[in-house]
Amino acid sequence: MKRSLAERQNTANVYLLDRRTSPWQEIEIHRHPIYGNQLWIDGDLQISEADFAYNSALIAPLLTLARCENIAILGGGDGGVLNHLLNTWDHLRKPLQRVTLIDIDDTVIELCRKWMTLQCGEAFDDARAEIVVGDAFAWIGAARNLDAVIYDLTMDPVREGISRREFIQEILASIHQALRPGGILSLQACGEQEPGSRILLAEIRTELESRFRNVQLQTVIVPSYGERWNFFAAQKSG
Repeated sequence: MKRSLAERQNTANVYLLDRRTSPWQEIEIHRHPIYGNQLWIDGDLQISEADFAYNSALIAPLLTLARCENIAILGGGDGGVLNHLLNTWDHLRKPLQRVTLIDIDDTVIELCRKWMTLQCGEAFDDARAEIVVGDAFAWIGAARNLDAVIYDLTMDPVREGISRREFIQEILASIHQALRPGGILSLQACGEQEPGSRILLAEIRTELESRFRNVQLQTVIVPSYGERWNFFAAQKSG
């Protein structure tokens, strides 16, 4: 779960810009004097306009592929990862057929279009972007032959009756099946100061190494989180 440590944030000059309650969650946009506009969901900070490091960390592993033209982003309704990917591919003149972003909540996308433009830019309207409002887990379960998958969702189970370890096993199995041989998975994991982060990182690494090769852990300072954040990358054999 992405969250800022409340005791590390100077909230004296932070104010609410917008609030909506969707069928899924409570969404708020705050204005921070240092980090710019911020997306909060159910009281947890998701991303700030200053947090370009988060987006860069998620797309960097994809740059190792000579061919990366068909990409899926699971989650990412703020549009920051999508926008950064499109801009980077344009700058490097890399061919790109389609980036499919799948997020459950169109209210998040709507609010970020309005308030988080430094993150999303005009990415939602790019001809190469396909925006799917729906269940990312169901979508990736049916997908095949992707060059890369960016996992920008929670590492906690999204349904009752399943352990975190089982949830991680299921989603990584689906992603592995959806990737072409040699395809890349890039995922956000957790913050260093999150309770139980070492156990979670060990669980993720174990499951990644059972299915993928070239498993790498990257730790990046994300400005508004007030801590370093962990990202994994791995490659499907072939």
